[in-house]
Amino acid sequence: MKNNAKPFLKNAVLLTVILGIIIFFMPEWGVAQVIIVLLVASLAGGQWALWVYMRKSR
Repeated sequence: MKNNAKPFLKNAVLLTVILGIIIFFMPEWGVAQVIIVLLVASLAGGQWALWVYMRKSR
């Protein structure tokens, strides 16, 4: 793995853990909570995609 891909992996793992914490500790679900979860999930997915892209571009 290149050195340039390591920050993307760290951020992807961190965002995935944060997403799990948000989902687990959400006391009630409404429209705003679903939007927040979708936004964090899209950020985490984007970081995973960037990590895969950076890892493959050698």
